[in-house]
Amino acid sequence: MFAEQNYRKNQDSSSTLSQSNGKIRSNLNDTAKSKENGLASKSYSVIKRKDEIAAFSKELLTFNLSFSVLVSQKPKKKEERDQVLAIAKFVSGTPSVKELLLNSKELPDKTIIEEFNVPNKFIRANKFYLIAMSLLLIGPYSEIQSYLLEGLV
Repeated sequence: MFAEQNYRKNQDSSSTLSQSNGKIRSNLNDTAKSKENGLASKSYSVIKRKDEIAAFSKELLTFNLSFSVLVSQKPKKKEERDQVLAIAKFVSGTPSVKELLLNSKELPDKTIIEEFNVPNKFIRANKFYLIAMSLLLIGPYSEIQSYLLEGLV
């Protein structure tokens, strides 16, 4: 009788053990699939960002700009970066100003000075960066926007 009880206990514990192993395997498979999906999503995002960077670079060239110019012209102070971002949002969000920028390849200085009460010196010092940020917000560059705008704010 004692041997029979031990046998049943062993059977029950082995059944429980195999169920636990099945759950662990299932969880491991789910984790592996989740990681694969995450990696696939990340690689898609990286590819999309690379494509956007190439397209943005081409668009910058139409304005005689390059990334190296932008790096050297980046506003140093956070206040200036915030002001540039606000102006770029205005330019990209105002249809008449946006069209003027895209058609003439020039910033509408007077409109910006009147709207934001900034000195002309500020516009001249940040001209290239203002144009680039405006183009970035106007264009279909969602990956770059999310990446760069996080760093500016």
